[in-house]
Amino acid sequence: MVFTLIKKLHLNICFINILYVYLYKYILKNIVMKHKLDKYDKILEQKGYNFKGSVEAPVESDVNTDTDSLTELLEELGISRETEGSHKLLLWNDEVNDMLHVVLALFEICGLDNEEAMRVMLEAHNKGKAVAKTGTEEDMKIMKDALNKRGIEATVEN
Repeated sequence: MVFTLIKKLHLNICFINILYVYLYKYILKNIVMKHKLDKYDKILEQKGYNFKGSVEAPVESDVNTDTDSLTELLEELGISRETEGSHKLLLWNDEVNDMLHVVLALFEICGLDNEEAMRVMLEAHNKGKAVAKTGTEEDMKIMKDALNKRGIEATVEN
């Protein structure tokens, strides 16, 4: 009887956690990110940047430049393309920061889209750490310092 109650309680907690994550995802996608993007668009317009209608026609080429799908496949297989000077920005899990706080920081500081920021945050939460971004040592240290200033534990690795 006690075991059955504990099992039901555990299932309810798991269900609540799943709902909690989806609620954050909904909030980020439909409310917070829209507000942030509108805010940044206004700032860019005030500074004289206009991205509407400014895209030039692509150059015709026989070379397939779609490397995103290949990169994703290699990452799924655990194969990474190491380049000289490539550094990783690692996000570490903690029990202090709110999930939304972390996702917003990844969005604003690292330039991740909302789904990628959510994926990185959940990976760090579930596995203890996650690679948030890769790039030059200087860029990764700047992002690490900005995340650390917000109370988020991040480190840079070669």
